[in-house]
Amino acid sequence: MDVWIRAAAGLVGSAAIAGAAYRLRSLSGSGAWSAAIMGTGYVALGGPFWFGALLAFFLSSTLWSKWKRRHARKEAAEANYAKTGRRDAMQVWANGGLGLLLCAGHFLWPAQGWTYAFAGVMAAVNADTWATEIGALSRRAPRSVLTGRRVAAG
Repeated sequence: MDVWIRAAAGLVGSAAIAGAAYRLRSLSGSGAWSAAIMGTGYVALGGPFWFGALLAFFLSSTLWSKWKRRHARKEAAEANYAKTGRRDAMQVWANGGLGLLLCAGHFLWPAQGWTYAFAGVMAAVNADTWATEIGALSRRAPRSVLTGRRVAAG
């Protein structure tokens, strides 16, 4: 399929998903625009595997963010976060930007290594987001994997 046709399809699909996420208060306005642009790039340059991995990250992370969002421990942890609630452009690009660069690298110079690096990046952003969302509900303070000392939840 031609890259321009994939880009058009990616724009329509990504805009629809970003619009729904905006209406559900998962993305801010800047986050929705960024997600639509980023999703278009993933579809145009990568295709279903690349876009599917991004979408799986976004949907699962959004569900974890919404899960028990009114819980006292989660609210207490979120009070210390720099950003809460709707994800903005900075958060969208922080979580998906490197993956998009890897996707573009694979598009320009196809090689399996790009795919492995992308899988690692997506695993890392997933782990970070899930740990923040789920860890905020822990009954005990989590421990640092580097020092073993207790750290603040989230």
